[in-house]
Amino acid sequence: MTNPKNKRRRKLIVFSAVGLVLAGLTLGAIFRKREPVITVQTEKVTRRNITELVVANGKIQPVLQVKISPEVSGEIIELPVKEGQQVKKGELLVKIKPDTYIANVKSAEAQYMSATSGKDLAEGSRKKAELEFKRHEELFRGKLDSESTFLEFQTGYGIAKAQEESAIHQGPLAKAA
Repeated sequence: MTNPKNKRRRKLIVFSAVGLVLAGLTLGAIFRKREPVITVQTEKVTRRNITELVVANGKIQPVLQVKISPEVSGEIIELPVKEGQQVKKGELLVKIKPDTYIANVKSAEAQYMSATSGKDLAEGSRKKAELEFKRHEELFRGKLDSESTFLEFQTGYGIAKAQEESAIHQGPLAKAA
């Protein structure tokens, strides 16, 4: 049988061990919950303006942006306006080398002249084909010409009329160019 003294000693050891464990857990919890110290700057109360500084990355853009592009392309030979200078509507901004455009105008004028003379040539060809067609028509009626020859000159006359119509329409087209 166990001695009552031993029982007491055992109880004392168990309660002491439990007490030490609880004390250790309590101390551990206290030291773990410590938050880092925050330093605060203080001053006496006075009336003054507050200036706020903000550092940020960004891009500066104008409120109104105007893109300038030419109606024609070419080599710039004169630039009478400086960057940032104010301009008015209709003011010369750049001067483009006119050689290409002068050549294009002369080419268009030559095409117009060619179309005009082509019209005159087509008119002459139609008149000639008409006279030959009428002559062969008379011969065919008098049974002095074959039907195939008559049809050949009739077709030639129709072609000459169509060519004259085409040449007449080429003139305004070349003039527009």
